[in-house]
Amino acid sequence: MEQLVVQSISRQAKGAQLLAMLLEEEHRLLRAGTPQAVAGVELMVQELVRQLAAERALVRRLLGGLGVERVGDLMAQMEEGSRAKCQEWLQALEAGEQKSARQSMINMDLAEALLQQTRGLLARIQRDVLPRESHVYTARGMWQRRAPDAALVHGRL
Repeated sequence: MEQLVVQSISRQAKGAQLLAMLLEEEHRLLRAGTPQAVAGVELMVQELVRQLAAERALVRRLLGGLGVERVGDLMAQMEEGSRAKCQEWLQALEAGEQKSARQSMINMDLAEALLQQTRGLLARIQRDVLPRESHVYTARGMWQRRAPDAALVHGRL
């Protein structure tokens, strides 16, 4: 069971490194302005995060089966060689998670900036398209502002 925990942690560490690479690719595509490619990478990121969550759940179940709550408690029971290997994987996992978190924040800031820029451009285009004068036809083909109805003038001249 200890080996299964170590193997799962190693898969998580490799997954965290892959996640960091995918987030860097997403950043490159965001800067290039290719939204379709960004959407494809985002789907891969979401699937990888789902798989990483499943691996964490597996580790929790395995730890519960061994009667410990934390990986550190299990490491205290391991042999020296296995403990060192597990510690290396845990450090790699932590480094990958930190790198992924930083890159994710950078990508989020860039995506929000692009969204604000797009909204501003759209608002300007809409403002420029609207007619400046109200003497134009409406969508129904009528004058937007109608002339007052004709009336007879009564009174003296």
